Amino acid sequence: MRTEQFRLGPMDNFSYLLWDEKTLEAAVIDPAWQPGKLDDFIKAGELLLKCVLLTHAHPDHVNGVPFFTLKDKELPVYLHEADAFMLEHLPPVLKPLADGETLEAGTLKISVLHTPGHTPGSVCYLAGRSLFAGDTLFIGECGRVDLPGSSPEALYDSFVKLAALPDDLTLYPGHSYNGDTSTLGVQKEYNLYLKLARTGRREDFLKAAA
Repeated sequence: MRTEQFRLGPMDNFSYLLWDEKTLEAAVIDPAWQPGKLDDFIKAGELLLKCVLLTHAHPDHVNGVPFFTLKDKELPVYLHEADAFMLEHLPPVLKPLADGETLEAGTLKISVLHTPGHTPGSVCYLAGRSLFAGDTLFIGECGRVDLPGSSPEALYDSFVKLAALPDDLTLYPGHSYNGDTSTLGVQKEYNLYLKLARTGRREDFLKAAA
């Protein structure tokens, strides 16, 4: 599997393309702000876009979705149902996600981790040795929990879940805060919030995240 990271828009959002090198079947994660740049890459590589994967439904992560669904009204868009109420425009084919399920985008196999906290329906995607964390986990930071629908208590439980994942996973966050990529092992060592969750210090986590 190949991965391309795109820093787009005024908020340093990351969008991602994943694809199989043999079949060229691809998935896009959180298309935002400048979807034409993603489309140019897809065309140049002759990739076959099979689905759109959303980590959550905040506008800065989904505003590029209509660009792709207008081109292909049968293109499936995946989002956890707890975030569906935030969408201003419902895609023609909106599919709900369940924690622990495995999606198949052509030959790509992508596992879903429900990680609420930043939003009720936030998810992370695990593909190969890569973790696409949206706004749940950043380099050295955690997602905001002062927004409508946010929950520091839920985010703590999500961080406990993430802290149990293998150290060698490459972390791909939803924004360029403090860096573009890391490994989960490095974050377990240096990310305060992940350290607190890994060691069971719930009250300290809630105070730090507030």
